[in-house]
Amino acid sequence: MAQGPPKGTTNNRKGRTKGTPNKTTTEAKQLMQKVLYGQLDNLNQALEDLRIKDSAKYLDILSKWFTYVIPKKTDVTTDGEKITPSVNITVQDKETAKILKDMQNEND
Repeated sequence: MAQGPPKGTTNNRKGRTKGTPNKTTTEAKQLMQKVLYGQLDNLNQALEDLRIKDSAKYLDILSKWFTYVIPKKTDVTTDGEKITPSVNITVQDKETAKILKDMQNEND
């Protein structure tokens, strides 16, 4: 028969309490955050270069990054049916608007 405390409990009363973040994970996140903040100028320049060189790839990268910042919508009225996401983008720059419209026409 198995020895020790039942699943979900511990004999270590001084151990980490439930809900307390893992120290290593917290430190790793802080390190990555420092690295990212240190590279902001380089990231901005790289994105600007990519926008000029390949606007489709630029938009693709931005759309992937948005998933880490903008929460995904959940529709509770579809009874589990898959929802096709809809994104509306307003572009004030005429040149960029033309590029986006051309890209949309290529995909249709």
